[in-house]
Parts: sequence; C-alpha cells; structure tokens
Amino acid sequence: MQINSKISYLTSSKGIRWIKTTLFFIMLSLIYLLVIDKIDSFEQIKQSLNILFRPKSVVLLCCIILLTPLNWALEALKWQKLASKVEQISFSEAYRGVLIGLTFSTATPMMIGDYAGKILMLKSNKRLQSIGAILLGNSLQMYVSLLFGTLGYLFFIIYSKPSPLIVHIIAIIILAGCLVFGVFLSSHLSDIQVFLSKNRFFEYLKKYLGILENYTIDELRNLFYIATARYLVFSFQFLLMFKIFEINLSNTVLLAGIGIIFLTKTIISAINALGDLGVRALTSIYYFSYFGADIAAISSATFMIWLVNVLLPIIFGSIFILQLKLTTKNA
Repeated sequence: MQINSKISYLTSSKGIRWIKTTLFFIMLSLIYLLVIDKIDSFEQIKQSLNILFRPKSVVLLCCIILLTPLNWALEALKWQKLASKVEQISFSEAYRGVLIGLTFSTATPMMIGDYAGKILMLKSNKRLQSIGAILLGNSLQMYVSLLFGTLGYLFFIIYSKPSPLIVHIIAIIILAGCLVFGVFLSSHLSDIQVFLSKNRFFEYLKKYLGILENYTIDELRNLFYIATARYLVFSFQFLLMFKIFEINLSNTVLLAGIGIIFLTKTIISAINALGDLGVRALTSIYYFSYFGADIAAISSATFMIWLVNVLLPIIFGSIFILQLKLTTKNA
C-alpha cells in the first residue's frame, strides 16, 4: 500500500512537477560543473578573447550566434521527420526535444541522454519504438561527420605526411571501409526485421529497431541532405570563428581541420561524459600545429564555438525541462 501511494504521488501533477524541478536543478548543477571544468583552459586563452571586441569581430560573432538556432533547427527538422513513423509532432516540439536531449547528453556517455530527452517529448504509448528512429538520426549525422572527416584526414595525410605514416594510412582505410559499410547498411534497412528474427540473440531488439524498415531510400536520402546541411552550417560557424581569431590559413586547410575535429568528436563520443570541448581542443591543436598556427588562437576559437553552439543551447534545454509533459496517450 505504501509503495502504491508513492507511485501515485510521483505520477500526480504535483509529483511530476517535483520531478521536473529536480531535473532542472540537477542539469543547472551539471552545467556549472561543466563550465568550472573548463575554467583552466579559459584562463589560458582569455587574453586572446580581447579580439572579440573589435568591430569586425562583433559582426562575425553575431553571424555565428544567429546561425546557432538554424543549426539546431535542422536537427529538429530531421527529428520531426524521423519521429513521424511513431507520432506526428510539431516542429516546436521537435526543437524542444532536441535541446532537452542535448542537455541530458552532457551528463551521459554514448548520447544516452539524447535518447531520453527526445523520447520524453513524445506522448504516444509507443515511445520506446522511437529508439530506432533516434539511432537512425544520430547515425546519419555521424556518417556525414565521418564522410567529411575522412576527406579532411586524407588531405592532412597527403599534405603533412604525419609520422608514423603507416598508422594514418591504416586509419584512413578503416574509415573508408566504414563509409562503404554505411551505404550497404542503409540500403538493407528493409531487411532488419528478418535479420533480427533469425538471430535469437538480437530478437529482443525488434521492438526498438523494427521501425527502421519503415524508412524508404528516398526518405533516407532526404534525411542525409538535412544532416549534411547541418554539418555545413556548423562548419561555416567554425570557419567564421577562425577568421575572428585571425588564423591566417587557407580555407581548405581550415575546413579539413574542422572535418578532422568533428571526426574525432564522433569517434570519441562513446566516452563523452561532460561535453566534448577537450576532444575538440586536443584535436585542433594536434592538427593545426602542423601548419604553424597560433595555438592560443586555435584554443580560443575552439572554446568560443563550443560556448555558442553547445553551452548556450544546453541552458535553453534546461529551461525546457520544466515544460516537459510526462503523460502518455494512446497512439
């Protein structure tokens, strides 16, 4: 009886309000820890940040900030189309789900929080079926990062010939193999149910991944275009940030570096716990050191793009947690 009364309280409007408020303050605490964790890096580069107050820099920074909502709008559009196989959601609902997912993912490895945030925004009792849809969306974005990152990495190997060269050549071969496998997998999504049914070990995954067979090749192509557009937007933001900090390298070198940064971030995301700033910074320093770039300026640009494109959306996502509706309706 006591357990039932506790469950009833948690599912009541007051209980749900208490849960959402608790989640909100937990996420605020994590954001605080996330920023504090980066203070040392900030102290090292804050002298370079004075450049942000120049008139030209202010204009470019405003452009970068204005592109941030577009960046996440494209992710929301992708999620809206993916979720339609489970439940029809509005664009604003998709946008809130994306930002809440981003907020939760800052405290979880393997983007688990991203799944939770998007699922909680759905009202259908088939919420768990959306796991496959979220996996597909994340995989498409990862594939785009893998594609452009591999091209950037190939440029780096040809231009810089890093040592030991054989290790980098093996890595590029593996990446190319992953790209080919991705194309093969996308063309065989319609066979996912058959595959899962034939393998007893994977059969329990049918209720989560079975939705994948509902996406046509044309739909996958359109989703790939959206993912590519999003990659181009945040790459352009990164490029503008490099221009602000007067990193005087050719656009080809800069874009290749951006591709490698996001490639590394994609590969290391499985162990992501409190953001990806460290991964971005280390990768950018390694790559751009081959081109004689100012490391302090590179670190400053990397910090600022993380601040604008990740930290600010996380703060908004924390606010949206208070608007979550944890009720379920029949589909």
